[in-house]
Amino acid sequence: MRVHSGHIRFDRAVTWKKLVPAFRPLFLKFLEESEQMPVDPEILGVLVEENLRDLRQDRKPEGFNREGSMRMIFPISRSVEFYVYSKTKTTEVTRVTEQLSRVLQKYRLKHAVDWDKLRVFAEKK
Repeated sequence: MRVHSGHIRFDRAVTWKKLVPAFRPLFLKFLEESEQMPVDPEILGVLVEENLRDLRQDRKPEGFNREGSMRMIFPISRSVEFYVYSKTKTTEVTRVTEQLSRVLQKYRLKHAVDWDKLRVFAEKK
């Protein structure tokens, strides 16, 4: 399936703080699968810690919103959710999103996965 974005929406019982134990493996899986792993381990440590600091305080994290093939974006929203985004339609977004869903299942975080739910793409259809 070729899509621009894969959305992971968490159950209402899931708070930002509840993502703390799963975040490091989730974030590393995203970077590995999207082939965006920083060469410098110090940079990787800073990226992970910045996000964990927000989650520990029950706030929305930054995610990974840098130029590259894919982004992990936590939108400003009342609900706990994030999406994997690519500028071009690709099967890679589907594969990466499904891998992230498996990580979340291991941590028993209830969630649902949707495809291409960004308003920009919904309006074009």
